[in-house]
Amino acid sequence: MKRTLLLTVCSVVLALGVHAQDDARSKAVLDKLITKAKAWTSFEADFSSRLQNTKDKLDVKQEGNMKVKGKKFRLVLDKNTIINDGTTLYTYNKDANEVNLSDPAEMDQELDPSTLFTQYEKGFKSAFVDEKADAAGVMVQTIKLFPLEPTKKAFHTVIIAVDKAKVEPKSIQVLYKDGNQVTYTLKKFTANPELADALFTFDKAKYPGVEVNDMR
Repeated sequence: MKRTLLLTVCSVVLALGVHAQDDARSKAVLDKLITKAKAWTSFEADFSSRLQNTKDKLDVKQEGNMKVKGKKFRLVLDKNTIINDGTTLYTYNKDANEVNLSDPAEMDQELDPSTLFTQYEKGFKSAFVDEKADAAGVMVQTIKLFPLEPTKKAFHTVIIAVDKAKVEPKSIQVLYKDGNQVTYTLKKFTANPELADALFTFDKAKYPGVEVNDMR
């Protein structure tokens, strides 16, 4: 359940060949974004996610919110809440009133909200797609990333759109080898907000009767 929830949350297709190389323009956009993201001690984002698969006639849309502070995060998506307190990953489902406990180290890096904007610093080649104004008049730069070791990844392409003036992400789309396309669109983004530590804890007392499954 954890992987499914994160895939749909915290991923058009014009795939380039495997020999595509970094170009100066795409590298400049990525370097600016990563440098700025590394300076954030925390961030919060309201977002929408969309999971599509044409072959399987799949099209799932959801709304969510993520709060990140250092390596800790709180991710709310529909009736599911995922919390990483730094030592334990809690995946809670409201309908089942059930929480699964697991080791954060076992989570795939590309599914970790705390590394959402910095994980592409190494191990990828890039290509510049375009620079144009969106519907709101915001100038957006779009780049594509390709893993240098594609056999080790479940996806083949990542498309990132960046607000040129603010150097903040607008959307991230991940194209998977199984045909799934996961798109995260940031509707509101706040860098360095004050976030209480209590947000990144799971208090069983607030969930009467919750079933706890320790999977560590």
